[in-house]
Amino acid sequence: MTKLIQNSLKKTLQMLALSASFATIVASPTASAEQLLDKVVAVVNDQIILKSQLDSKMFEQAQSLKAQNIPISDTAALRSQVLDSLIFEILQEQRAKMIGIHVSDDEINNQLQAIAQENKLSLYELRNRLNIEMANGFEKARERIEKQILIQKLREREILSQAQVTENEIQNYLKRQKLANNNTQIRLGHILIALPESATAQQREQALNTAKQLKQRIENGEDFNQLAVRHSDGARALQGGDLGWMNEQEVPTFFADAIVDLSVGQSSAIIESPSGFHLIKLMDKQSSGAGNEQVQYHLYRFIVLSDKVDRMNTPQQLLDITQSMDSIQDFQKLFERYPDIPKEVNAESDLGWRTLDRIPPVIQNDVAKMGAKNALPPLATDQGWMILYLDDVRKTTDASDQERKEAIQAIRSRKANEMFDLWLRRLRDEAYVQIK
Repeated sequence: MTKLIQNSLKKTLQMLALSASFATIVASPTASAEQLLDKVVAVVNDQIILKSQLDSKMFEQAQSLKAQNIPISDTAALRSQVLDSLIFEILQEQRAKMIGIHVSDDEINNQLQAIAQENKLSLYELRNRLNIEMANGFEKARERIEKQILIQKLREREILSQAQVTENEIQNYLKRQKLANNNTQIRLGHILIALPESATAQQREQALNTAKQLKQRIENGEDFNQLAVRHSDGARALQGGDLGWMNEQEVPTFFADAIVDLSVGQSSAIIESPSGFHLIKLMDKQSSGAGNEQVQYHLYRFIVLSDKVDRMNTPQQLLDITQSMDSIQDFQKLFERYPDIPKEVNAESDLGWRTLDRIPPVIQNDVAKMGAKNALPPLATDQGWMILYLDDVRKTTDASDQERKEAIQAIRSRKANEMFDLWLRRLRDEAYVQIK
């Protein structure tokens, strides 16, 4: 599961509690009268959005912004943004179902279990708490999680899977990682003034003027997050444009140059991309520790077969052999000393270079403390006695399979970040959307 959906799921209990509060409000006589006047505010293909749905979402969003200390100075603008978010949510759900994406009960249950553990509850206790807070609270939590997973799967299939990564990009990524002394993460704020795919010169000029006006207002001291809520066409507008924490390598390419010289709290010049005009603010920056240098151990293994292994009493002969072993030549002599052992038993005696996480936990500490050109005391196994010889130790930044996978994922994430807003706009352009 990606960070996006993990962060979203963390808010599930909080948002359901807010919904419960809202349910109490709408249960009043005045609210009941308003429900009778419920009307359609938008049509999205063959699906409608009701005023009550919009009001409920407005309430949740207002509470969320309040928690982030982002004041609401323009309710009409917020309402427009919330309606847009509902439309985009429905469009993504419709698209997911159209191409056959499904969410299994196991996937939903796994996320519910994770939420329960995070809140130090059993699944049974979580269900009871949600049902106490609001009618059918647990079922509504399941529906919310199902929707989040469905949309995440759609984005992975439609965007992330389409982001092709070349070997050259992987190598460049790994080189940049090696040059860095630490893994830096940054948190960006984002305002997008979107352009249609085939924008006219007039549309481009209008969008650019809007971006310039916002840039000036930011320089004059207006709050970036509040301006994002009111004016941004980006997918994270209702979060104050907050794109969350990301590794530097995940930052969209057309943002990268613009943020190089920014200090925390500073905003960028206007950035142009195929999706429109962008303003970026460097909200925060942090280091997640030392780079990817790691210690590796070159181990060799030899098994002395034995039908009966007394784990409490190691044969003195084997102890003497391991204590005197101080070269690879001494280790190789084991094959001469025990010629009757079938060759296949020790055919793969060279275990190669390994980091500690690829060494059995029971001997990790011993290997880490032991110097090169030494052997561990014989270890009892089901086959007999195992002799481990440490030939060498090195520090390296060579890319492991895991590092390559992480590089590919980071590059794809960066490309997906670049493509997402454009994909979302295209999804809307291809749909029938009518605002009442």
